[in-house]
Amino acid sequence: AAAAAAAAERRAKAAEASLAATQAELSSARADASGEVAGLREKLSAAEAKLKEAAASLAAEREASAAAGRERGQAQGELRASRSALENAKEDLAREKKMKEVETKRLGGKGGGL
Repeated sequence: AAAAAAAAERRAKAAEASLAATQAELSSARADASGEVAGLREKLSAAEAKLKEAAASLAAEREASAAAGRERGQAQGELRASRSALENAKEDLAREKKMKEVETKRLGGKGGGL
């Protein structure tokens, strides 16, 4: 009976040692997992910062593009206005030339009749 009790005591101590080793492994695994989680959080934070930066850059590019579009539209409007003014000036010049030709012919006809 004493031998059985001693064997049971040895098994109990072995089981306690095994339990302690298992608890140490669990603690180590928790620490590793905690470190991995912290690393993942850092990566996530960095990715979020990059995403915000990219979104801000995109917004700035869109605004610049919109401004360029407005400027292009304004320039096209000014160009159309300039072309129209040029056409009007050409028409005015042609009209004046025609009127001078008619006036020259009219005056030339009077002079020839004298």
